[in-house]
Amino acid sequence: MVLGQTAIAYFLVDTIVLRRLLGPALEEVQQEEEITFTSDDPERVYRELGPFKLNPADTTGTQSLRFLLVDIALGVSPAAAYDQLGSQKPRVRDAIIQIFSSKEVSEMDSPEDREFIKDEIRFSLNRLLVEPNVVLKVFFTEFTIQ
Repeated sequence: MVLGQTAIAYFLVDTIVLRRLLGPALEEVQQEEEITFTSDDPERVYRELGPFKLNPADTTGTQSLRFLLVDIALGVSPAAAYDQLGSQKPRVRDAIIQIFSSKEVSEMDSPEDREFIKDEIRFSLNRLLVEPNVVLKVFFTEFTIQ
């Protein structure tokens, strides 16, 4: 009985806890990028998530009162994923807020940094949603750091 419990505990830690802490394996990321960038699915639809108004990580002190205003749209395919995003909107918005709130202003200044954040959002949302690889593209329709 103890041996069975040990095996179950090992399985849970190995497959769930470590995967969340470490993120996807490099092979999975490369495979997902290949799928994402080669898709020209005619069913691609765009889902507006609305505006996000947040404080970057380095503005929590009394020194700086800066905020970020970003409006996000997602390119998803197939079209059925549009409804899935709608039903998961609170979880999707929370995941995006966590990503932006962990970044400092210096990590969001350059266009390369913003592309990295878009990829981070796309990977995070694809792990969050039931159907894999439905978020193909992330668009910032507005991006203001004040």
